[in-house]
Amino acid sequence: MPLAVIVWGIRDPHVMEHARGEQEERARIKAMLGPVEIEFADIRMVVDPRDNYTETCIWLDGHPPEIKSLVALVELVEDKNTLVLDIGANCGVYSVPLGLASGDGSRVIAFEPNPTMIGRLGHNNLTHKVRIEGCALSDREGEAILNFRGHNYGQASLIPVPGRMNSGGALVPTRPLSAFTHAARHHDFTVLKIDVEGAEEVVLNPMLDQAKVGGWLPDAMLVEVRHADQWDSDLCARILNSGFRQTMRAEGNALYIKKR
Repeated sequence: MPLAVIVWGIRDPHVMEHARGEQEERARIKAMLGPVEIEFADIRMVVDPRDNYTETCIWLDGHPPEIKSLVALVELVEDKNTLVLDIGANCGVYSVPLGLASGDGSRVIAFEPNPTMIGRLGHNNLTHKVRIEGCALSDREGEAILNFRGHNYGQASLIPVPGRMNSGGALVPTRPLSAFTHAARHHDFTVLKIDVEGAEEVVLNPMLDQAKVGGWLPDAMLVEVRHADQWDSDLCARILNSGFRQTMRAEGNALYIKKR
């Protein structure tokens, strides 16, 4: 279909009214739902589509929204004795598949500060490999406000939210990443996945600073970069300059592999 036709269709008031009607109907159905069990790639997960974009996508499409990114990580950890640091674990959409795919002796540490999502993550903790840490990673140990955004629990962030989107928050504990990296010595491979809605540099910059003097780095990192315009530093350039190469950019994420 020509682009002009598509643009006109979006602006056509009848089409827009129809789309609004569909959205309202979908919202009405979602509001009536409770937790639903979904199966994808031989993985069973219980999702609640009422208030989380990721779970809504699984409910609607039968698979997570970041399927390319997930598959890329599954291929990296498959059958390896791996430490996975899942920072911003949400409902477990990365933690559960990576726990199932990784080899004997593996451990997934799922970091999730949102009290509501901790409960859902616990419900989907399908393997003994997954350990839940109910804290937000930051650059220091302490406490911070986790800001909620609209009706999407998956977008909660330590970054302040614009007033019109603000729907409250919760005081949560914070820990630095360095408090957990010692676990890597027990594993052959380490993967770090981070999706913290714009606060990625707060978590990763201390790690990159320490790497300059021989500090620890993971073997691979999947970093959400869709909020890069919110960062005060060029985090992507810092990662590349720390000895990584970018092997994929998709779905708002960048995959970095440490050079050998």
